[in-house]
Amino acid sequence: MKSPKQLSNLPSSSSSSLTLACFTVLSAAAASYYCFVRPQQSRTKQQQQQQQQHAHDETQPNESSSSCRPSCCSDTKEKQIHPNHNNLTGASSIDDDSREKRDAVTHQVPVQIDVSQPFTDNSLSRIQNVNTITISYASTTGTCRNFANTLYETLENMTRDYSNIKIQLCTVDELDWWDELLNYDDNNEEVVAGSDHGSQNMTLDESGNQNNIQLPPIAIFILPTWTGGTLPTQYSSLLTSLLDISNDWRVAPMPLRRTLGGSSSDGTTPIKRRAYKTDTKTLQVACFGMGSSAYDIATFCKPAKDVFKYLLKMGAWSLLKSQGKSVVGMGDDDAGDCNQVFDEWMGRVLNKVQEIIKVHGSSSSGLTVSSKDYSSKVESRCNSNYGGSDDKNAGSCACQEEKSNHDNGCCSSKVDDVVDEDFYSDKDNEEEDDEDEEDDDSSAYESDYNEEKEPEVMDLEDIGNAMKSSDAAKKSAKNRELKEMVTPKQAVALKKEGYRIIGTHSAVKLCRWTKHQLRGRGGCYKHTFYGITSYQCMEATPSLACANKCVFCWRHHKNPVGREWRWKMDDPHEIVDQAIKEHISMIKEARGIPGVKKDRWQEAHTVRHCALSLVGEPIMYPRIDEFLADLHRRHISTFLVTNGQHPNAIETLRPITQLYVSVDAPTPETLEAIDRPLFKDAWDRLKSSLKCLKDKGQRTVARLTVVKGWNSDEIEGYAKLIALGHCSLVEVKGVTFCGKSDASNLNMSNTPWHHEIVAMVKKLQRELQKIRDATPEGKEKIPEYGIACEHKHSVSVLLARVDQFALDDPVTGKRRWRTWINYEKFQELAAKHRDDPSFTFGVKDYVEDTPSWALYGAEEEGFDPTDTRHRKKRKYPKYTKFDIDGVPTHDHDHQPLNDEERAKLRSLMDLKKREIGDGVSVIGLESGEKVIHDASLMFRGLTIKK
Repeated sequence: MKSPKQLSNLPSSSSSSLTLACFTVLSAAAASYYCFVRPQQSRTKQQQQQQQQHAHDETQPNESSSSCRPSCCSDTKEKQIHPNHNNLTGASSIDDDSREKRDAVTHQVPVQIDVSQPFTDNSLSRIQNVNTITISYASTTGTCRNFANTLYETLENMTRDYSNIKIQLCTVDELDWWDELLNYDDNNEEVVAGSDHGSQNMTLDESGNQNNIQLPPIAIFILPTWTGGTLPTQYSSLLTSLLDISNDWRVAPMPLRRTLGGSSSDGTTPIKRRAYKTDTKTLQVACFGMGSSAYDIATFCKPAKDVFKYLLKMGAWSLLKSQGKSVVGMGDDDAGDCNQVFDEWMGRVLNKVQEIIKVHGSSSSGLTVSSKDYSSKVESRCNSNYGGSDDKNAGSCACQEEKSNHDNGCCSSKVDDVVDEDFYSDKDNEEEDDEDEEDDDSSAYESDYNEEKEPEVMDLEDIGNAMKSSDAAKKSAKNRELKEMVTPKQAVALKKEGYRIIGTHSAVKLCRWTKHQLRGRGGCYKHTFYGITSYQCMEATPSLACANKCVFCWRHHKNPVGREWRWKMDDPHEIVDQAIKEHISMIKEARGIPGVKKDRWQEAHTVRHCALSLVGEPIMYPRIDEFLADLHRRHISTFLVTNGQHPNAIETLRPITQLYVSVDAPTPETLEAIDRPLFKDAWDRLKSSLKCLKDKGQRTVARLTVVKGWNSDEIEGYAKLIALGHCSLVEVKGVTFCGKSDASNLNMSNTPWHHEIVAMVKKLQRELQKIRDATPEGKEKIPEYGIACEHKHSVSVLLARVDQFALDDPVTGKRRWRTWINYEKFQELAAKHRDDPSFTFGVKDYVEDTPSWALYGAEEEGFDPTDTRHRKKRKYPKYTKFDIDGVPTHDHDHQPLNDEERAKLRSLMDLKKREIGDGVSVIGLESGEKVIHDASLMFRGLTIKK
């Protein structure tokens, strides 16, 4: 393997033999180093020739090809899409399985090929090859993937008449960036050297397509923003590689600059910088980032900006410019208009590609789509509310406004970042004085490119116009009218999931447990733990916005996000009125559900409970206190759930029936990973919120949602958090898997079984007792907790304070739990407090005895015996009891298994343990997904029909 040409030249020596020896050693080391980086994919000249020859071979593709070329491509044109990207419409063409599974399918499964369709070699070319446009993206929710597919399809159609232009699409983790950026093929230079860039007479291939245009290599990146302003874990290799290359002393400055502004192709002769428009060898780059302005502005679209800056510092040219400065496109997911913004940016990319084609090809061929024609296409898409926005200005597009201000084929945009390239020198400078030819290799660019300063990044406020000052921008923002919280696109997604949108920021939805209890099939865990009537409970929220993007969110992040209220505000009384009306409307519609009990259906028209846990952060609503007071006046109890990011709002909240704080993680690192909070100080905010619970006189709850493999360990950390608030109750519930989503990395193996939650609760109880016992004399001890209730159907267990909810019989010693709520008593106490704010009341003032069937260890396992358990398709567990190892001990009829059968089952479990290498195995995939293999669970999911 040849040593890379981009390695810094060795210093001269008086002894030629010593110099030769040093060069030999370092060359061998460098070759060994790069061989280690990418031993299997370093492409030699022979391999490149074989690849080009294979592109014209019309027999059969190699075995690694898993799909034919899209039918829209010309038969004789070497364009391809990666095998995994076969959907050109931007739909969900790639599933979220791990790279291991995808590679296994791509390389091991025999491929069936339809010989009636045209096909080409589907291997990826080098991104630095001339006539190659590479679209590389990362995606977690599918947005960037769909954008990349749209751009690919449009470029394919636009360049179809040029047979030697190659468009390729891939994810950023499919390329070895050390190899792609530092190993430059000689064959690529020979292709360029053999062309006549000034010729106006293009040759035609057999189909009449132009084939001698020489397009410089172009790399287009479409990247999302993940936690902390980074790329998602599975795509982190891109930024890591760029950082390492930038800091590696063996890599010469500007390794990507082939003929301009750096060293020549032989790495020895400094060449004067010229206009990049005539450069057909150096890589040109464009970046589009997706982010959310609701997070820290410093991290907004940071991966796209960083990639762009690294590549320009390495010598690449910027494809897009505005007023002499390089441009990065940015889409704001929080604004809800990212589709329109991407269309604007894509129009500018396409206009620039057309301009390059005209410079290096024939402008008189009439085969390309003009800039004006494409702009009209963008206009039609924007005016058709592409992306679902019906805002007044939603139809406007940057590419039509102020066309006279276009710079090099692209216009300025308020959604773009302009990078000041003073130390990149990425500008035309034809009047520059000649460099001193006697300077060393780096003298021509060292002063410009090696300065230790960061480029200036500024926002453009007006589309197609010059940048305004920051003061003017702030003034404009203040005078801007407040927007509605829910965008039309979000409203469509939420309504599709059964939400009834109320006003501009509230919603209500019929809970599945409401429908279950209407049919006599059991109530929710709140019915078991606290005695609510599930079919009289309204699930609602006055704020659809949330300050977290939890990985386990069952709403799949279709709601807005924000750290503070910045939207229009509806009247709280109108919200309550409309919510009740919508809820009763859905109750009326439920009459047609088979099995609905008439008496319950009639009672359900009177709302008695409100669970403020639908979606979003209810406590973020500035008028939440008035909202709660209105519910209480209507004799509706209130169960409010908050994620613990607004401690001040918790502190000033009026007394409510039950106040929850979600405790989703035992450590700051786990909280960052599982909640993905917008606040930088999310951990401190959570602790402050829990401390506020300590001073509340009413019932408070620490709510733990357990995601197996994510936050199910470090129980001691949970105990310390609970101890901060002296919480009245601790609910521990297994996460409910709501299906695969692009917005979540969860799978079914992350859902705990009920016995696992029970084991976790017992351990948590012991840790709390340790803290209590370790408290020195004279200091306040934390309360004693006991296991009070369970609801197996919901995989939920309740810990309760002994001093508030337990009564021990002094004679028998038997404990009686009182976790249920006397709702009439609470409403009476709440009314007194409303009339006289100085009046206070406590938890014990409205408790009620818990029925025996709801207690932990009861035969009913938390299922109300007045209802009937319904099983789908008459499926029953094949085994009903298990030993400590998970081996079944009783069959489906609760009859003990004989010794022979149990021995046989145990041997099967031992075999399973040997297969996975341990009793429990957690496999972290590149996608961020965690797959859990647990031998002790192999028999628990088995069913039998009765």
